[in-house]
Amino acid sequence: MNRHFNTHLEGLDLQFWHDLIESHGKLISLKKGEYLCRRGEPTNAFGYVKSGYFKYTVEGVNKIGGFAFPEALIGDYPHCMENAPAMFDIVAGKDSEVWIADATILPRLFEEDKEAGRQGRLFMQSAYVSLANRYYALYAKTPLERYLDLINEHPQIMQDVPQKEIAEYLQILPNSLSRIRKKLFDK
Repeated sequence: MNRHFNTHLEGLDLQFWHDLIESHGKLISLKKGEYLCRRGEPTNAFGYVKSGYFKYTVEGVNKIGGFAFPEALIGDYPHCMENAPAMFDIVAGKDSEVWIADATILPRLFEEDKEAGRQGRLFMQSAYVSLANRYYALYAKTPLERYLDLINEHPQIMQDVPQKEIAEYLQILPNSLSRIRKKLFDK
């Protein structure tokens, strides 16, 4: 992908986060469809994707709120810092490996380590801006505009993620995505 799919990672020191997670965590493998955490259940899982990808979903609604691809931080942040109930299901989109640590250590680290505190603040600020941009796109742009933005910024997603999941992420029906693709690619 041209840039991070999760724009809140832009400007973060991912090596800092990866080193922190690896020093306090372990590498686990999840099969396609297995959950890292479930909505409504306590979670302390925080990590980064080594391989594969994960979907942030709301079960029963069948909507994808986001993806996490290799190198991306993953977890129901900041809820995981308090072992609070997750807002999302985080599920493997295909067989995946992920480094996972116990996020309940983060508040103490943020207090005791100046750089960790700075990184935590940057992460929250970046996440907020990313979320605001996502909401703006959902309400101010047409499905065609959102689709074009997605494939122009992240062309690899077309090979990595099934079209049904792309439609769910764009919050349109799969047949609507099919019509958009037909209109664009049958010219």
